[in-house]
Amino acid sequence: MLRCKTVIVLLSILPFKFWQSFLIRSHVQKCERCMSRVANRDEVKALIVQPDDVADFRKLWPAVKSGIVEKKTGRKTRASFHRRWAFAAVFFVVACLAGVLVINFLSKNGTLLDQEGEARFRINSIRVGDEPATPFVYQPKDSDMILVWAEKSL
Repeated sequence: MLRCKTVIVLLSILPFKFWQSFLIRSHVQKCERCMSRVANRDEVKALIVQPDDVADFRKLWPAVKSGIVEKKTGRKTRASFHRRWAFAAVFFVVACLAGVLVINFLSKNGTLLDQEGEARFRINSIRVGDEPATPFVYQPKDSDMILVWAEKSL
């Protein structure tokens, strides 16, 4: 079931025909659960206009043409396109500034190096079982490894 949901998400996210074809051939056609969700021929036939359904073909084209004209007038204007790009550009600039500020803040306050370039850290408090504990720090000679453990205070 998880695989079925993953395939459905991948089908909707990636609109590439070769990818959709691969997913349909490799999973959907082999999975009974997915095949039960696929429309059968009778359901699809009801959605398609059959030649017998159209009494007069001369009236068909004006109806189709009016639908096409309505869709063309409903397209987004050039101004809305520019507004979307302007909004995206402003968002990108704000995100870049926020990233620079965070990096700047971390480089000043969050560094583990002292003035001489030697690595340092500090333990503010340790609690074991919701009680204060005593920390022990051990660093073997000629090693970058630091061992920290805590013992309950008596």
